[in-house]
Amino acid sequence: MRNLIKYELKGDFKLFGIVFAIAALLNVGLFSRIGKWDEQLIILFSGMVSSFLFLTILIFVIKSFEKEMYEDRGYLTFTLPVSGRKIVGSKIITALIWFAVAGIVSLIFGRILIGLIYGQSSINELTAYFSTYINIKVILSGILFVIINTITLLLLIYFSITITRVALKGKRVSKFLGFVVFIALNAAIVYIQYKLIHLFPQTVSFMPEFLQNFRGDGDIMKLGEEALITMNNSGININIAGLIYNIAVYVGLFLGTGYLIDNKIDI
Repeated sequence: MRNLIKYELKGDFKLFGIVFAIAALLNVGLFSRIGKWDEQLIILFSGMVSSFLFLTILIFVIKSFEKEMYEDRGYLTFTLPVSGRKIVGSKIITALIWFAVAGIVSLIFGRILIGLIYGQSSINELTAYFSTYINIKVILSGILFVIINTITLLLLIYFSITITRVALKGKRVSKFLGFVVFIALNAAIVYIQYKLIHLFPQTVSFMPEFLQNFRGDGDIMKLGEEALITMNNSGININIAGLIYNIAVYVGLFLGTGYLIDNKIDI
């Protein structure tokens, strides 16, 4: 799989290099507007540039997988002596690498922008605040949460593209129906999760350090009435049935996509 990842990175290096260069130029252009435009407007535009960067990477990642399914590039990939699971795994890891680079680029330009607008003292104050109230475990937990959500999104997209490619034998309409399948599949997964959590409300709870001094009465975070994860002054509560269900679903999507690539894709 290492060679597949290298192949993916090498194949997309120039394309993503151009995307990152455009994002850098846009940010530098915004720096030149400091003192001429409203500061909040510049910060807003900088956030839009970062959003554009992540969205562009997501689109290119999806297009890269579609090329394997619908274009000549797939002939090379699917004739390699590797399993479908390794192909999917390499795609996901490569996407995570590009998203990580985008995150680093956004953080660098964001730090520079804040420093230019509010001065180095503001950077020092923010650093001191995070050092005091947010420890490394919280940051790592947040990063892990983002990684998990990115992987689940990619698995849903890859499975939707693959199942429609198999069902419709590569017809043009299958690309559009792949999007329809993605929406329907995501809705079905969320609905079943909602019902499971309603039927089995048992949770496992733990109290992280950053919540120990929280004195609120309500929930800090609650995703819907029947939530998989809630966060309040009693700690973080994770629904057991919902957690097991989510793990089973996304492992199934990963294995299912690999199986379809191995056994159902006509080269």
